[in-house]
Amino acid sequence: MRTAPIHSLVRKPLALKTLVLAGFVFGPQLGCKPEQEVQKDLAAQKQAQADAAAAAEPPRVAQKAGVGVGSKGRSLDGGSENNPATIISGPAAAYFRTKEKIVFEIQIPQAMNLYMAEKGRNPRNHDEFMRDIVEFNRIPLPKLPTGMVYRYDSEKAELWVVPE
Repeated sequence: MRTAPIHSLVRKPLALKTLVLAGFVFGPQLGCKPEQEVQKDLAAQKQAQADAAAAAEPPRVAQKAGVGVGSKGRSLDGGSENNPATIISGPAAAYFRTKEKIVFEIQIPQAMNLYMAEKGRNPRNHDEFMRDIVEFNRIPLPKLPTGMVYRYDSEKAELWVVPE
């Protein structure tokens, strides 16, 4: 029967202790964080997400219809630049903003100009605006958050988003 030399038994626990000690000493320099710091970072991320969700709440005041009034894409905004999910959510949020910009800054003004050229006036009320501008030209108005509706202001000849 062969036994291990005494020096090999002493070195193994010493090597393990050295590795553990090296982990504590060099771990923070290599980007490793203690569990408490990881938990703090997770809590900060959750708080930032909650703040972004609160900021994404629909506006409860009347405002001129423009980019950002639609409900689609709101949850995609407000992410951290360091979050890898931004690689996907950033272009998706830009897509929804672009669709709204096309509707409010290109399609509606062009339809209003054509209407003015044909009739010599702006629509008289909300129903006429919706029928002759939006429906006739098949303009897809962005879906609004719950509790908000579109209203045409005939005095200013502008489309507004107001609380119900």
